[in-house]
Amino acid sequence: MTADHTIVMELLYASHAAAQRKTPVRRVDAPACQVVIRAAKADADDDDMERLTLLALGTAICASDLTAVLADHKNITTQQLLDELVVARRGQGAADTPMPDLLLAMRSDDPGQAADLLGTLIADDHDAFLDLIVELGGYAATCVSLLAVLEISTIEDTLAELEQSMRQFFAGKQPPRTRGAAGERR
Repeated sequence: MTADHTIVMELLYASHAAAQRKTPVRRVDAPACQVVIRAAKADADDDDMERLTLLALGTAICASDLTAVLADHKNITTQQLLDELVVARRGQGAADTPMPDLLLAMRSDDPGQAADLLGTLIADDHDAFLDLIVELGGYAATCVSLLAVLEISTIEDTLAELEQSMRQFFAGKQPPRTRGAAGERR
């Protein structure tokens, strides 16, 4: 399989569309879940995990960059913003997930930290890994909407910048470290 950015963008668009929907759908029928299920089936057919791994990593890059932009807007660190997220989620009764740890690992100076976290999750709990991918897509979609609400960047501009970053990532190039909608890596 040739690595392609389109699966990450498909997940982001599906997650964004689902966030705008008023009527909830069964989780398995949700568009974001369908993207992950298609990737999982294709990986199963190829007897590997390449699509899911790249989908998780690409979506984590997008979510991490968006987190940095929002943190910068609030004049706080990414760690502080993620701490606020964890507290808010717990206040709503949501269970802890590996997402905040992964987002912090994505911002660390050790690029292997995120890969190790994903590798451990894949080996220990495949279902939690799939849930993490869906959660990352939903979180990124929420961040895209927040950037628009805060008038930092339009939804269209943010998604276009994320797509460019994903094209560069999948081409084997480091995404640019700009202060645009996808954010500066901190």
